[in-house]
Amino acid sequence: MDTRRRWKRFGRRTYATFAIFLAIALGQWIIVCLVESGRKIFRDLEIVCSATFALAGILFTMFAFNQNVRSHRIYKWIVACLTVELETLSMFVLVARTWIPDMLAFYFICVLGIVVVLVIGCHLSFTMDLTQFIAPIFIMSFMLVIFSAYFLMTHIFLPDIKDYAYMFFEILLTLVMLSLTMLHAQTISGDRHVQMSMDDFILAALLLFHEFLVIYALTFYWQINYNYFTSSDFFWMSTSTKDTHGTTAMNRDYEDYDDKPNEEEWKITNMTNYDWAADDWEISRK
Repeated sequence: MDTRRRWKRFGRRTYATFAIFLAIALGQWIIVCLVESGRKIFRDLEIVCSATFALAGILFTMFAFNQNVRSHRIYKWIVACLTVELETLSMFVLVARTWIPDMLAFYFICVLGIVVVLVIGCHLSFTMDLTQFIAPIFIMSFMLVIFSAYFLMTHIFLPDIKDYAYMFFEILLTLVMLSLTMLHAQTISGDRHVQMSMDDFILAALLLFHEFLVIYALTFYWQINYNYFTSSDFFWMSTSTKDTHGTTAMNRDYEDYDDKPNEEEWKITNMTNYDWAADDWEISRK
């Protein structure tokens, strides 16, 4: 098999693995978003989900820097799938606070953005080989991260402009992730100055999945607070309401409609007391 065909096979394996990771995450997020009991459980698991994300980061770091794990036929799949599963689980705490129309809409918008950037990166001319400008790209990304940190602080401490501050924060970090995605697209194509190893298609897919995950996670601010893609009619068909970002009564206008009092509250008791001010009554006979 010639080199060009080997690189095409490497690209197909990379993008197929990336698509599998996306499908695994989407399937679980849909289940959590639709199942009422799942929403109730994961809304209160902030610490657990944060811990799973930290553990996934450790596993991914170990996978990225350990050649022995990446070259093993079985271990590389175990570590990669465990990393994806832990990161998918860590997003449950956010997914449980949004609604299925917004979750799906922002998901496919982010996927579309990643796909467009991958196509552009693969078809750029050789004079625009980004792998030859890794240092300038790093400096530009570093500056964008600095600017985004400023807007994040203004979002927290200046409530009058918090939405605009967060918007700039999200845009800057998204630009960083998209630029890295375009760079990775050229390393995957195999015809540029810097190339991925042909045995590291799982690593390449994990890199793309993490770039997507960062972009998608940033959209939950708009999903939870504004639900642009969820119409008011949706709440009449859903067990979740906009007012509480979670699971409440099925009827949006009558929040206690489904509440059932216990037997003690239903018991009919006579609490009338006829002895009040008895000493002040005088009964006389004529």
